[in-house]
Amino acid sequence: MSDPLGALRAAAAPGPRAPAADARVALVAGAVGRLGEAVLNRVLGSGHYVRVVALARAPMALGIQSLSLASADALPAIDEVFLVRGQSDDPAGRSFYGRDAAFEAVDAGNCVSIARAAHAAGARRLVVVTPTPLWQQIGGWHAGLSGDEELAIAALDWACLTLLRPIGTGGTRARHWVERIAAIYTSLQMFALPRSMSVLPSEQVARCALAAMRLPGDGVRVLGAERLQALLDPVGAGSAQTPTEARR
Repeated sequence: MSDPLGALRAAAAPGPRAPAADARVALVAGAVGRLGEAVLNRVLGSGHYVRVVALARAPMALGIQSLSLASADALPAIDEVFLVRGQSDDPAGRSFYGRDAAFEAVDAGNCVSIARAAHAAGARRLVVVTPTPLWQQIGGWHAGLSGDEELAIAALDWACLTLLRPIGTGGTRARHWVERIAAIYTSLQMFALPRSMSVLPSEQVARCALAAMRLPGDGVRVLGAERLQALLDPVGAGSAQTPTEARR
């Protein structure tokens, strides 16, 4: 039987870490599925935070010193937020073994309200990870803020808001006939993708999220799949530092 807390205990175990600059607290919302679990483990093991709070349906003590669970209506003081945006109709959105059963998923129904709750708890830096199909990435369709949800989140008083759009292979399917044609075409292009547009595994996307939070400067950044590779390369990270002027 899978140990539901084994990976979290391993992530929180003492070891070589970057020294925490201050007593910052991070919230990880959407710690479900492989991607959400990878982000939580990466944040927990980074050493950048004195405490990590995972969004859950109800408060809970896990017996892990630096990790606690809290619901959106009972958040402690928060400094930084990692929000992993999922899809409510994605059958692979949760772990098959139920390791993430205690965690709250983030989707269209609660994304904005969770961001508002985190902001009300004091957070001023937010990284949103939204896996986005390749057919939406090609042509710059999602180069800026997209839709009412992101506009509502951006309207809050964040010092820094970063939107990461790794290539997603699951989730909502294209429903309109134009979207279906685009999806078929771009799925064929997967075989000829440049390295900058590669499909990153969950662990690398989690590394990107942590690196994005550490980027200097304020404002709004929208980083599509073609810009994520730079976050994995300390030398090339400067190419991802310029805030994007986000327009719908």
